[in-house]
Amino acid sequence: MEDQRELCPECGFDSTRWRVRDAITHMEALGWWWRNALAGLDQAEVGRRPAPAVWSALEYGVHSAFTTAVLRRSIERVLAGDVWNATDRINPHRSHASPDDNPLVVGLDQLLDDLEREGRHISAVAHAARADRWGRRAERAGRPPVGADSILFHAVHDASHHQMDVGRGLSALGLGAARSCGGRNGRVAQINTSAGGVPKSPVDEVNIEYDGLAGDRQADEKHHGRPFQAVCLWSTDAVAELNAAGHHVFAGSVGENFTVDGLDWTSLRPGTRLRVGSSLLELSFPAVPCQKQAQWFTDRDYKRLAYENNPRWTRWYAWVREPGSVATSDEVLIV
Repeated sequence: MEDQRELCPECGFDSTRWRVRDAITHMEALGWWWRNALAGLDQAEVGRRPAPAVWSALEYGVHSAFTTAVLRRSIERVLAGDVWNATDRINPHRSHASPDDNPLVVGLDQLLDDLEREGRHISAVAHAARADRWGRRAERAGRPPVGADSILFHAVHDASHHQMDVGRGLSALGLGAARSCGGRNGRVAQINTSAGGVPKSPVDEVNIEYDGLAGDRQADEKHHGRPFQAVCLWSTDAVAELNAAGHHVFAGSVGENFTVDGLDWTSLRPGTRLRVGSSLLELSFPAVPCQKQAQWFTDRDYKRLAYENNPRWTRWYAWVREPGSVATSDEVLIV
């Protein structure tokens, strides 16, 4: 019996869009996301609730670390063929908070270590599993059997949904990227699509769905096309600075969908929410440079685009949290 498709109208999660290797990549970076999303914030700030009945970033982090650990153990048992009666799944988009609760207080450094450890553990378990084990199913009382892959995808849903919750919670508290960049907004300088590969060519307007821009394709689906890579953004400042250094980049040359003007690029962080046209995007991870981009650099050193080398020149991937349409010169608003 096939597992039930897992859909979420709030965050756009659709389990049918995920592959096991995509889930491994996402969960392996769980600790990185949290460290960078909360960078520059102190214990008191991340412990504040945006509303009495909504968890603080710290509380969401505790939930995410614990849930990842529980689901990792469930995956291990199903992969091993153990008899297992699963309980109902944790609802991934409830705050579980009450106005009468006292906000949970935990050490931020310890929490970040816990998230990093649990993300790596569940990824390691999934990575080590033999391909034929993913077809195994576990019985659940009164419900259809569930596979290890479905549990893994649910772990991704739980983690990424709460990342969205944290991003909008920090935004509501005025603690996100908008504070870091002084509230500066930008505009879409160019929209870029292609049938695969680089460079991408400009278009005047485009519709965006949860899986990306209409008419845009990736030639390499092994490293591209994951749900958290639905849209790629780059800065006109990076284009200008690299050209001034003698390189030959241009809008669309490194595979970005939106070349954006006016944003303080170094202020961006995972969880930053951007209103682009009528769509809502949420930054996920910096894009890893590709050797296909070497052609635009006089020394062929495409790794200068890596986040760890120069955040000013990196490209950012984003989830699509609300589909919509975008036209050239539309505003890019930090929510």
